[in-house]
Parts: sequence; C-alpha cells; structure tokens
Amino acid sequence: MSLTKSLAEFACEASLTDLSPEAIDATKRVTLDTIGCAVGGRGVISSQAVTAVKVEAGGRAESTVLVGGERLPVASAAHVNAHYANALDAEETILFSGHLAACVVPPALAVAERAGSTGADLLAAIAVGFDVAARIGLSLRNFEIMEDGSLEIAPVSGLTWASFASTVVAGRLLGLDSAQMASAFGVTVASAPLPISGKWGNMASPRPMTKYGMYGPMAEAGVGAVLLVHAGFTGDPTILDGDRGYWRMMGSRHCDWEWLSEGLGERWLVEETSFKLYPACRFSTPALDLYYQLRDEAGASADDIDSIEILVPHVMMAKHMNEPVTATVVDGQFSLPHIIGLAARRGPPGPDWHSPDALHDPAVRAFAERVTVKVNPEAAPILDKLFREQGHAELIPTRMTMSVGGRDFTAHTDHASGDPWAEGAAIDDAALGEKFRLFCSPSLDGGAIEIAADLVASLEAQPDVGPLVSALVG
Repeated sequence: MSLTKSLAEFACEASLTDLSPEAIDATKRVTLDTIGCAVGGRGVISSQAVTAVKVEAGGRAESTVLVGGERLPVASAAHVNAHYANALDAEETILFSGHLAACVVPPALAVAERAGSTGADLLAAIAVGFDVAARIGLSLRNFEIMEDGSLEIAPVSGLTWASFASTVVAGRLLGLDSAQMASAFGVTVASAPLPISGKWGNMASPRPMTKYGMYGPMAEAGVGAVLLVHAGFTGDPTILDGDRGYWRMMGSRHCDWEWLSEGLGERWLVEETSFKLYPACRFSTPALDLYYQLRDEAGASADDIDSIEILVPHVMMAKHMNEPVTATVVDGQFSLPHIIGLAARRGPPGPDWHSPDALHDPAVRAFAERVTVKVNPEAAPILDKLFREQGHAELIPTRMTMSVGGRDFTAHTDHASGDPWAEGAAIDDAALGEKFRLFCSPSLDGGAIEIAADLVASLEAQPDVGPLVSALVG
C-alpha cells in the first residue's frame, strides 16, 4: 500500500477519541508552549520585518496576527505567527531532529479561526498534524555510519518536512478527504522552501535570519496547498513513495520506512518531544543547566566567577557554537559563550535575552570572554552508538568546570532538561506554565495570560477558538 495514501487516510480519519489521555495532555502542553514562544517572538527584529511585509500586502481579513491583532488572509497569518514561534529558538524539539510545533500550532490556530472550528477539532488537528510530520521527518537519514566507523553527513538536508504538519492541520479543519489530502502532500512538496540546513549549519557569524529554515514559508506552503486542492488543484498523491520519493528530494541517504507506518494511531510522537526553558539552541541546554547548578553550588554571583570551561560534543564545534562573536540576534541564539553570558547578566531566560540591547550588552560580552568551549572526548563513542542503534541522538554529553575564587566546581550531564525519556529531566506543568507567563508578560497583561492558559487547558470543551485568539492580542 502507498505510504502516502496510508498517512493521508490517518491524517483525515484519526479523531480526538483515538488519543490517549496522555497524548491529549501532551498536545495541550505543546499548544501552550508554542503560543508562548510566538507571543514572545513578536518583538524579535526578524519578526518585525515579516510583520511589516505581510501587513502591508494585506488581503482578506480572515485570521489574526498574535499580539498585534492585525487581520490577514489565513495563509499570511499562519506565515507570520509561525515565524514568531521560531524567532526566539525556544520551542520544542522532536527527538533532536528539529523543531516542529512552530509549523503545527500557529497554522492550526489561524485555520481554526477562519473555519469557526471547535477547540476539540483544533486539539485533534494539532496532535495528528504533529504526528504525521514528525514521522516523515524522523524517516529521513541525513548521515551514514561508514565501514571505517566515520560519520558522513549528507550535503543536502533541511527541516522543511515540518510543512506537512501545516498541510494536515489545514486539511483536517477545512474538510479534505484522504484522496485530497494525499494530493495536498504533493502540492506541499512542490511549494515548500528548499532544505538549507546542510549549508546553514556550518555557517559562523554573522548568521542570517533564515536560520536552518524559515517556518513562516513552511506554514504558508502547507495551508496554501490545502487551499489550492480545495479549489481543484492537484498534486502528486504518491510523493512519499518509492526510490524517487520525498526522502530522495531531501538529500536523505536512505529512508527509514518504519517511521512512516509502525505504531500509527498508537504511538503519539507529541508525547516524546522535548521542551526548552531557554531561548537558545537545544544543544546549549545541558550547559545552561550545569551553569545554574554550579553557580548555586558555589554560592557565586556573576562577578565571583573567574572562568568557565565547557566540554561539548564535536557537532557543536562544527556549528561554530564555541565562538563568542555575536553580530546578529541569531548568533546570540547559537554562541554558547554568549548564551552563558546572558544567563549570568540578563536575568531569567525570556524574550529579553534576544533584544538588541542584550546582543550588544558589554557586561554579557565581558562574561562571554571568560567562557571557553572545547570538545568532550567522552561524547563521540556515546553518540556513535546512538546513531547506529536508533538513527538519532538523545544525549548531549556535556561537562563544565566553573572556577570561583581559586576553587573549581565541576559537573557533567548527558541529558538536557526537558527530555521526557530521561529520569528527572522532564519539565512539569508548573515550570511550563511559568515559562509561558514569562514569555508572554512583555506583550500581554496578566489577566489575558491567565485566560489564555485556562482556555488551552480546557480546549476540548471550547465551542470555538475566538476567545483564545482574543486573549492573545495585546
């Protein structure tokens, strides 16, 4: 059977009743977190440019831009809000394979508003859209372990598989049948952005605003594909199948076909995604965890800390994350010395970490100069084993030594906070709620923030999404 067809049928036919209570709870957590990231991301300089262009272009007032309240055509609103959700680099990561929720929640909310969907319809669309796109993304293999044990990375790779999530949520909420959904998959591939991660991942400062992929165009591609199919346009309904299928177009060395079929409707991948507490590259999370741990252990203020040495996996060096240079806000999300400087000098992690003021803060830059990043020799065999056994890495072996007043404080971790599979690492509802409030507080008043949180918590009982959208306009 065509895997494109089976995924399209699942995308259309799975219902909220098919989800376990755990999957429903996980979907609400992803929804709340992604909305918080989007509200917080409105003020980032790249978001201001995207907003200006889309608002000036205008069009039919169908869906709402978060915070500002501008009304745009549904695909344009999905574009803007999806960009916001990724702008701080604070959203979830699915099994260390890339961000996904920025291409799920914002387009789902925009389409649900246009269609007058219920909260239950929105919740089911988010869960199913997340699952389908995650399976497609995890089926790709952008590296290969060679016979001599070396790791060879494909020169072409990217995250545009996230576009399928936008297709699924829009297709469900706008009533496509499974044949139309399969056709929309084909249109999505033909219109989604090129995969650019392979080149971008090796770039040093100044890093462009495009990052590893632009989530606005990804979201708009999926919504646009559904609108086109709804109007009678057709795409390749076998786009995922065979030796010349989507995996080949994405530069994947091979396709792990099992991800596309096994456990469909039983294993919900929304339960397995990792949340972040920090607006920074996921690979930075263990180092930030260790910084706060050792700072508290030493009872040290930022002024007391003489130096910090961090040992990290080699992949972070390949991404130039050891370099302290930060010419752009995006640099500030990937430079580990700068990120540690932000933790030391800019208060709790939130939107302020990536303001222009923070980027050029002399106190942050001075602290970053005390931070040295080197390769952790213990990481290579661990990651090699994980790549061979499961095709992705769930660990980021990191070690830190903090020198304070002539004393060295050392700690190490293999895990990042927010990983649901690691004992003691998962982020509970209270911490996730605190992050949501912190990220929303610069843009929304406290009452609106609490209303939004309560509405997401009871989403399946809401007759429409209008009150939630209204609460998210500052």
